[in-house]
Amino acid sequence: QAILAQAIVTQAIFAHAVSSQTCLARGIWGRRLPARSAPLPAAGFAKGAKIAGMAKRPSPDNASSSKRFRAAIDESIDELLCPITQSLPLDPVFADDGKVYERTAIEEWSAKQQRSPVTNLPMGTKVVAATPIKAMIERMVKSDALPEDKVRDWKKRITEQEHVEKTRRAADAGDATSALKMAKWLESGLKGCTKDQGKAFAYNEKAAEAGNACAMGRLCRAYQVGKGVGENKVKALRWAGAAAALGDPRGMAVLASLYGEGMPGLPADKGQEFKWKVKAEKHIFLNSHWLYNLATMYAEGQGIAVDMKMAEVMMRKAIRKGSKDTEAYVERARAWLASRGLPPVVGLATPSNV
Repeated sequence: QAILAQAIVTQAIFAHAVSSQTCLARGIWGRRLPARSAPLPAAGFAKGAKIAGMAKRPSPDNASSSKRFRAAIDESIDELLCPITQSLPLDPVFADDGKVYERTAIEEWSAKQQRSPVTNLPMGTKVVAATPIKAMIERMVKSDALPEDKVRDWKKRITEQEHVEKTRRAADAGDATSALKMAKWLESGLKGCTKDQGKAFAYNEKAAEAGNACAMGRLCRAYQVGKGVGENKVKALRWAGAAAALGDPRGMAVLASLYGEGMPGLPADKGQEFKWKVKAEKHIFLNSHWLYNLATMYAEGQGIAVDMKMAEVMMRKAIRKGSKDTEAYVERARAWLASRGLPPVVGLATPSNV
C-alpha cells in the first residue's frame, strides 16, 4: 500500500512537471494548469512534496526551472526501475518485499532463491500486478518527457513484444514459419518470452504438422529426450525419418543416435549410424561430442573400414568446434592426436570428401 501511494504521488509529480516543462518550452506560462485538488500524503513523502512544490511554482529563470523539473522526473523514474534488470518494467509487479519488479525477472529469481534481491531477507514467491505503476510508466514514456537513456530499453522491448504478439497470432492461425519462431523463442526465453518447454513443443508440433522440416527435426529431438513432452522413441523415429528425408540435419543426427542405441524394437546398426552421422556432418551440424564419436568410428572401423586419416580430420574438427558444453570431448580429441604424435591443428584443409 505504501508503494502504491508513492506511485500515485510520483504520478502527480510527473503530471505537474510535464505540464510545467511543456509551458516552458512554448513560453506560455500564462496558461499554467490548475493545481491538483487532492492533497499528497504527508507521512514518508517529504521528498515528493519538495518536488511537487518545485513543479507548482516556476522560477523566473526558465532554463534553471527546466533543469529542476527534469531532475525531479529523473529522480522519480529511478525509483521505478526494476532492481534486477535496472530497466523500466513492461509488466511491473509488487513482490513480497514491497518492491516493484519486472514480472519475468522476479519470477526467475524466486525460482532459484527465496530472498529479496534488494534486502537479501527471506520472502515469498507471490507477486501482485502493479497496474497503476504500469499505466503511469506507459504515460511517462509516451509523453516523450523522459531522457532517451531511461526509456530506450523499454521502447525496444515494447517493439519486441508487439513483434512477438504479431508472430503468435500468425502461428495460431496456422503459419508454420511463425510457429517455428514461437517454438524457438519459448524454448530459449528469447524476445522477452518466458521459457516454457511445453508451449515450445506445441508450436514445434504445429509447424511440423504443417510441413516445416526444421520443426520436424526439433520435434523428433524433443520426443527422443523428453523435452516438453514425454519421451517417445517411436514418435522420435517417425519424425526423424520425415525430417531427414527433407534434408534437415537434426533429423539425420537423431536417426544416427537411434540406430546407434538400437531403434525401438530393432537391434543397433552401426552402418546406419555412421551413414547418418556423415550426412549430418556435411551440413556442419555436429558439435564436438558428435564429431569425436564420428572420429572414433573411423578409427575403430565401426560401420566402415578403418580410416585413420579421416579419424584425424574429425578429431581436429572436434577441437575447432569446441564450446563450453563440449570441453571434455575437445580434450579427448587433443589427447587422441597427442598420443599419436599429431598436432591438434594443421590448418583448415581437409580431404575433399568431408
